[in-house]
Amino acid sequence: MRRNERSFHRRRVLKTIGAGGVVALAGCAGADDDAAEETPEPTPEEEETPESTPEDEDEDVDLLSTDAAPVGEPLSQEDIQALVEIFDDNPMNEDQREVEGANRSYTPRHVWKWVSGETAIGLHFDDPNPEEATALDYITIARKGLFTEESQPDREFTHFHQHTADSWEAGHGGSTGDEGYWLTHIAVREIQYPFHADPIDARVDYEFMPTPPEEGSEGHETDFETPDGGEGSLSDADRDALIELFDDTWTNDDQLEVDGQFTPAHVIKWVSEETFVFLHFNDPDPREATDLIYFGIGVNGQFDSESIPTGQNDDFTHFHKWEANGWEDGHGAQDAAQHGFWLVHHAVHPGLEMPWGEVEVGVDRNFMPTPVE
Repeated sequence: MRRNERSFHRRRVLKTIGAGGVVALAGCAGADDDAAEETPEPTPEEEETPESTPEDEDEDVDLLSTDAAPVGEPLSQEDIQALVEIFDDNPMNEDQREVEGANRSYTPRHVWKWVSGETAIGLHFDDPNPEEATALDYITIARKGLFTEESQPDREFTHFHQHTADSWEAGHGGSTGDEGYWLTHIAVREIQYPFHADPIDARVDYEFMPTPPEEGSEGHETDFETPDGGEGSLSDADRDALIELFDDTWTNDDQLEVDGQFTPAHVIKWVSEETFVFLHFNDPDPREATDLIYFGIGVNGQFDSESIPTGQNDDFTHFHKWEANGWEDGHGAQDAAQHGFWLVHHAVHPGLEMPWGEVEVGVDRNFMPTPVE
């Protein structure tokens, strides 16, 4: 199979699933067969048209551009304040809200928002008091569970934190069977914390404050009561507030296919020159979505292995060109010289049904892979 034919078939599959909705791939081949049987006889004008040549086929996948992708900027103080106001849930008890402020509102560095009955998303800032922060360090995903090996969702959930403790520090780890949350941290810029030997760039942080559970420990419970009792999907008002705040663009206008305003299912916010944070909803039109299904980051790069952040090929599965003739055409690339963004999609909704199977809460390592040659 020639390279442009491989690109065509890959694009056809990606087009089927690229809008973000949960769809079935069955019947694609049948649809093609039906179309072939119903092809009308050519008109005289069509008969005079020469058959396509390999050169013509190459034009179908011609590079639209090899220009550098757009760059962003760090969050403004206004944006940080707006995020702190929206992420207003409190999955930890009051004794862990140690930063003095209005009614002791915040757990150190973190603000939270429930997005399902079992999961919350969070933002981890560079200052113990989020209101005084100047930059975002991590995005965080919390899943309810117990401090057991059985309950630890996957290896990216390095840190367990109890929902009720005498202080924030006392909440780290715990005794086997304690209730709380397993946490994933995804760095969004170059940072160094005490548990890193060297600074790290934007990446899934597999070294974040590890709290290994007792080997072989059993038990997994998620129906316990949390301090704020706020579990559940985003309200329409919260969804709309997030969409209004996540108002940056990262693609050319031809990929803004929802009323010329949104790329299908996604909204993004730049947090550094190279990195943006995105929300991926369950409807191509984010304003009509009923659930958030992925929370992740995009990192500026090219379609080559050296651009994949920290070599995390298994995590950053999907490359999206910044410039394309349409959203589906943006999936993957035809040449290493093309610029775009490497994306890591962290599922935040339990039992998510996608064309490649059921996805559990965690990094989706099967998300629309676009392997480099």
